[in-house]
Amino acid sequence: MSELAHGLLLQEQGRLEAAEACFYSALSQEPENDFIYSRLALCQLSQEGKRKQALESIGEAIRLRADESYYHSVQSLILADLRKGKEALSAAETAIGFDPEDALALAAKANAYCNMERWAETEEWSRRALSADSDHSLAANLLTHALRLQGKAAENQHAVEQQLAADPENSFAHINAGWSALQRGDHKTAEGHFREALRLDPEAEMAREGLIESFKARSRFYRLYLSYCFFMQRFTGGRQWMIIIGFYVTYQVSRNLLERVSPIFGAILAILWLTLVMWIWLAPGIGNFLILMDRSARLALKSGEKWQGVAVGGGVFTGVALIAVSYGFDSTPVLLGGVGLLASTIPASLAFDNDSGTGRWVFGAITAGVYLLTAGVVTIEGLNQGGEELHPLTLSLGLCGLVGAIACTWLGNIRSLRQGART
Repeated sequence: MSELAHGLLLQEQGRLEAAEACFYSALSQEPENDFIYSRLALCQLSQEGKRKQALESIGEAIRLRADESYYHSVQSLILADLRKGKEALSAAETAIGFDPEDALALAAKANAYCNMERWAETEEWSRRALSADSDHSLAANLLTHALRLQGKAAENQHAVEQQLAADPENSFAHINAGWSALQRGDHKTAEGHFREALRLDPEAEMAREGLIESFKARSRFYRLYLSYCFFMQRFTGGRQWMIIIGFYVTYQVSRNLLERVSPIFGAILAILWLTLVMWIWLAPGIGNFLILMDRSARLALKSGEKWQGVAVGGGVFTGVALIAVSYGFDSTPVLLGGVGLLASTIPASLAFDNDSGTGRWVFGAITAGVYLLTAGVVTIEGLNQGGEELHPLTLSLGLCGLVGAIACTWLGNIRSLRQGART
């Protein structure tokens, strides 16, 4: 058996590292074989941390045969996986230019639009790909995803049912069904689909994440948070910022109007706004904390998610407990310690379970800073127990900590601080 044939067999069996070695061996004998480079690229694309190598490999295939639509389609898929949506779109259009009826090229363009979160275009090109090949699984998955994120519940449900009927052993079909069920608020059905997806493909990260979300969705309050997330997902990043700013401006105008009627009404609105903002940022961490209490469910959590649960959920419950205790013992240091812990939970919610290395450093530093400032405030007031007023240094340190925590509610909306680079 030739090295190429052996590599193809290993690739079909899912033994990707061994297949990659065979393809490299085959290239040492046929260094100008574009087909081998294309298979090598697909092999590397399916391995974590080798996407840039896959891009180089498919680039070699294109260099050797630039008029092959399939190679440009693969290049588009790799670029999309590297979160380079515009470049992926360009590569897909090149592929379509060589073969306008090729389903993979059409699906690659839909995938590029999906990467750019342009859901209407994703739907349009997915449908075109399915018109060319009604059984194209990538196009079917993209269509289902785009319909769900546009809020087209009836069409999405129909697409999910079609996928499951066509291939009930397809992991992605169950992943789509699970997320659709979550968006409908049916967390039990969602959990069943995600478990089935993981049975079919134990390495499916989207299924693992979905299963965790379905565990959290057992809480009615967390389901409200999910509803907010699903609503925001319908819009591109720029529109999301416009919505957030619009909410904030509406809040400020409403609070000013209510304060003219009664300061109490203004204060109530401020408390409701603060509660909403805190819940949006803290819900995932509190959810992870509750999952940690479940012996079986906690096995689905990664290390970062566990630490997020401890820092956020543990911080919230410990902070509230300290504030309650402080009133019983009339202790200012304990009160300030509780307030500091609550403030730390906002940056902590962004520090641990974060795909961006820069984001982890930024929010981790702010979290550590709030911890240190809280320790300083507690120490100062512990030594200042005879004073009736807070020490001036306490006010300065406390203000720095609160400003840092509040800043995180805005910094957290910057995608580059939440979304890591792909390799």
